[in-house]
Amino acid sequence: MVKKQDSKVKSTAKPKKEAKVEKVEEKCECGEVHEDGCCQDPTTMILEMNPQRAYALRDLWSDSLNELVDQEIAPEPQKREMLFLALSNAMMDMMMDILPEELVEILAENLDDYLAVTLVNKKYSTDVLKSFQEEFVKQMGKQFDDEEKLQNALIDFQEKFWDAPRKDLKGKSPNQAVEEELQKYNLC
Repeated sequence: MVKKQDSKVKSTAKPKKEAKVEKVEEKCECGEVHEDGCCQDPTTMILEMNPQRAYALRDLWSDSLNELVDQEIAPEPQKREMLFLALSNAMMDMMMDILPEELVEILAENLDDYLAVTLVNKKYSTDVLKSFQEEFVKQMGKQFDDEEKLQNALIDFQEKFWDAPRKDLKGKSPNQAVEEELQKYNLC
């Protein structure tokens, strides 16, 4: 049985002083201090975690994919290609399975466009999007009074750029070159 102490008895112990915790503020890459962390773009922060995601995917899929490929009777280069294709397909399936249905079509269209533009860049040894940016700045300038004027300028320039034949694309417009790649891979 535990005896209850008399509440009238005063403690002779001195009250403990609260420890002062100094808040250490770290400067981020921009040289400023932020309460909520670095001012880095959230998308950049998300993308920087991709190496960790790759290790997680390795632990999930690597053994089973390697077993699958090892069972195939094919020369080594084709086995590596098969592994790449199986992994790529699994990644796209996973991305599309975890998204809400209304976003799957948007992801697929954006992925197809990205792939097609990147294939055009490789095929013609150019950078269509960089050319777009440089030519926009050259023709329209960098300074706009407001967001609406910038958007209007982008819309006007975009229509002309994507439909105009280009030397770096051997006389094709960017839209024609992209469409050609989409058709080549049955993505349209």
